[in-house]
Amino acid sequence: MTSQPQTRAERWALTLAERRGERERTPVAARSGSNSARKVAFGAIVAVVLAAGGYLAFGDFLDRPAAAEGTIDVQSSMAGFTPSEIRVEAGTTAILDWWTDDAAVHLDGGVHTMIAPELGLEEALPAEGRRLVVWQVPDRPGTYDVYCETCCGGKDSPQMHGKIVIEAA
Repeated sequence: MTSQPQTRAERWALTLAERRGERERTPVAARSGSNSARKVAFGAIVAVVLAAGGYLAFGDFLDRPAAAEGTIDVQSSMAGFTPSEIRVEAGTTAILDWWTDDAAVHLDGGVHTMIAPELGLEEALPAEGRRLVVWQVPDRPGTYDVYCETCCGGKDSPQMHGKIVIEAA
């Protein structure tokens, strides 16, 4: 009769020896099945993580509704305005679907602005926001500067400028 191990280390050594014995008695083919299942599970986890990362990175482009008919889609970002040139007809009412995904920590005062003093345009958009700007276009054809004065150097920053082109009716 063998005596039972008394210390924790002895019990652990006995457990490891039993497991080693089980592995030696299990055919290699049976063990490789569990390895292939692990590989498949690992691959599935990698695919899910990559898909989630792709959605987080590009999800704004996937679920953002298109601008309504007759509106002009305008994005403000740390890189400026997109599109960089907005074309409108003199004397009309323009509707800008204005949005940003920039977080408040990146914006002075937590807002982007759209400023064109010559045109009477002075609007603010909260971080990660979206709104419609209804603007009565002056009856003065020409090309005018529009800028954001609240981030990336404000009016002095070359990237925070765009153009509003007012075309004759």
